[in-house]
Amino acid sequence: MAKRGKHQAYQACKCIVFYHRLRQCPLKVKFVTNTTKESKQMLVDRLQKLGFDIQPEEVFTSLTAARNLVEDLKVRPMLFLQDSALPDFEGIDTTNPNAVVIGLAPDKFNYRPLNYAFRLLLEGAPLIAIHKARYYKKSDGLSLGPGPFVTGLEYATDVTATVVGKPETTFFREAVKTLGCAPEDALMIGDVSMLTSSDCNKVN
Repeated sequence: MAKRGKHQAYQACKCIVFYHRLRQCPLKVKFVTNTTKESKQMLVDRLQKLGFDIQPEEVFTSLTAARNLVEDLKVRPMLFLQDSALPDFEGIDTTNPNAVVIGLAPDKFNYRPLNYAFRLLLEGAPLIAIHKARYYKKSDGLSLGPGPFVTGLEYATDVTATVVGKPETTFFREAVKTLGCAPEDALMIGDVSMLTSSDCNKVN
């Protein structure tokens, strides 16, 4: 465990060094993430404590993309989100919901709210999936992500979810739009190969 901890610390230091070098370049930078378990401000606070001089306006999350779609559709969402993520939907009317938004919400995935969402979808409410990850890693092992719950509701209602997070091309287009540049003028750097070359071409 000590060896693993040293390796993680080394990788974190490399990231910080690269980040500061990137800051010295005359480039616009946007940090994008699929996390739905915490608000943008919480994420920024955590990164700043690690040594990253990042401001909230430089971060684009899948929660941001979901809120943008909710506002575009002018709907009142039933939010399957952890309480720590709710600040990103501050000001959004959630009374008498007519849409369903699903992120990572382990505390909310139980029968009664899922059945309520099921009935809303049968009545014509749109289903918005912040992402469809099958699982995620916790300290005690792998746990179910939001994907299985989204897929279950799709199967039960014959409704197809609109997915707004990675690796959907719309997510990256939204992020690039906030930089004020064309997709072909942007470069994405990531830690996993979620996108193929054909996916990248779709963004252009």
